Amino acid sequence: MTPYCSMSYREIASRYNALNALPPHAALQVGSAIARYARGKMLLDLGAGAGRLGIPAALAGCRVVALDLELAMLRAGPREAGLQAVELPSIQANAVHVPFCDESFDAVMINNLLHLVPQWEAVLVEAVRVMRPDGVLIQGRDWLDPQSCAGRIRAKWREVVTTLRSEMRPTTAAGPALFQTLARMGGQIEAEILAAEWTECLTPARILHRMRQRMHNETWSLDDDLLRSGLAMLEPWVRETFDDLQAEEDVTWRFVLTVTYALKRVR
Repeated sequence: MTPYCSMSYREIASRYNALNALPPHAALQVGSAIARYARGKMLLDLGAGAGRLGIPAALAGCRVVALDLELAMLRAGPREAGLQAVELPSIQANAVHVPFCDESFDAVMINNLLHLVPQWEAVLVEAVRVMRPDGVLIQGRDWLDPQSCAGRIRAKWREVVTTLRSEMRPTTAAGPALFQTLARMGGQIEAEILAAEWTECLTPARILHRMRQRMHNETWSLDDDLLRSGLAMLEPWVRETFDDLQAEEDVTWRFVLTVTYALKRVR
């Protein structure tokens, strides 16, 4: 089994954005929020993937450069950007060693990356290095209502997966260590900013179906044995927890930003 921090996005590249799609109105709102804090200038998207957030930021007026280690994801991004009539120049590189000169960008964006990279502190060092002195670090994350059926199933699923395979745990950047590190780097961290909110009508049965079909963002990367073993543990819990697996629920999603100013270079 590939460790969580080393999983490949090659097979999922062509449909990654579809699996993690923001509704069109939410994508516009997120792009506008990113552009506002990046001041509509040069933005480096570290771990850009297929442009899920870089494209909305470009549509909102930023000049975005996408960087990712997975070539298949980078190829998918410009194709999608072309459909929306924006440019998304891309470069294949490791975020631990960013191939740009010092002070090249007005802002750096990092989304859904640091929890995958064992050397995540080095990514932050590189982000600050390539930012101009008045630059800003923009981090984004998806928020799912933890009390909803989807939130409860996701939490249980993560518990099951890490019980079966401890190497699937995210890095320490998924916890308070990230903000402690930013503070040590002199960062002034704003409170989380709500960029967009939307609802999705879901049922426990629908969620399980997506998971079985690998059309769920928690299962697409798992091997057959882990998926089978995990579902064998999850499905009885779902049946015991929810009285009606077909009961529809409007599940709240949000996309939130954390903006950090005044970061200082580590020499």
